[in-house]
Amino acid sequence: MSYLKKYQWELVPENLPIVKRNCPKCNEKTHYISSEKFRVNANKNNIDIWLIYQCEKCKSTWNMTIYERIKPYEINKYEYERFLSNDKELAREYAFNLSIYNKNKAEVILEHVNYKLIQKKLEAYYINENELAIEIACKYPIELRVDKLLSDKLGLSRSKIKNMHKKGVIFIKDNKNLLNIKVRDGMEIHVLKVVESIEILEAIV
Repeated sequence: MSYLKKYQWELVPENLPIVKRNCPKCNEKTHYISSEKFRVNANKNNIDIWLIYQCEKCKSTWNMTIYERIKPYEINKYEYERFLSNDKELAREYAFNLSIYNKNKAEVILEHVNYKLIQKKLEAYYINENELAIEIACKYPIELRVDKLLSDKLGLSRSKIKNMHKKGVIFIKDNKNLLNIKVRDGMEIHVLKVVESIEILEAIV
C-alpha cells in the first residue's frame, strides 16, 4: 500500500484591507489605507489607542479605535510596548480584525487583498494511494473562493475545475457539494489520482 504525503498551502496577505468611508476633504467616499502606525493618547488615568488610516487621494487621516478610555493596567504590557513602537505585525493583526471594524462601524473591503501561496509537505500521510490532500492555512480572514484559488494555483479554468468537482475528482472534506465557498483556515481539499487529474497533481507535487 502506498502512502501519499499531505500538502499545506499557506496563504499570506501581501497587502492590507481597505476602509471605504466619507472623506471630509474629498467630499465623497474614498479608500482609506492603513498607515501601519498607532496613535496612543493618555488622558488622565485613561488611555486611547487608534490605528491610523489615510485617504488614498488627499492623505487626510482617520483614526480607527482599538482601545478607548481604558486603564493602563488593563492592557498587556508587551502589547502596549508594541503599540508605542508601531509594530508592523501588530498593525497587520488589527487591520484584519473584523470585530474592530464592526466596533467602529467601518466598511472594510477584503477583496483587494492579494495573497502569496507558500507550499510545504506535512508529516501526515494518507493510506489511500489514489488520493492527495491539501490543507489550507490562512491566519487572516480571506475573501477568496476555493474554485478561484485552484484555478489561479493550477493554471486551469474555473469551468474545468468545476467539471472535475462534479465528477468527484476534486472535493472538500466534510463539504462535497460546493467549491464556491470561501477559503478558510484548516480546510482540506482532496484530489483523486485519476488520468484527468495528472496535470493537477504535477502542479502540486
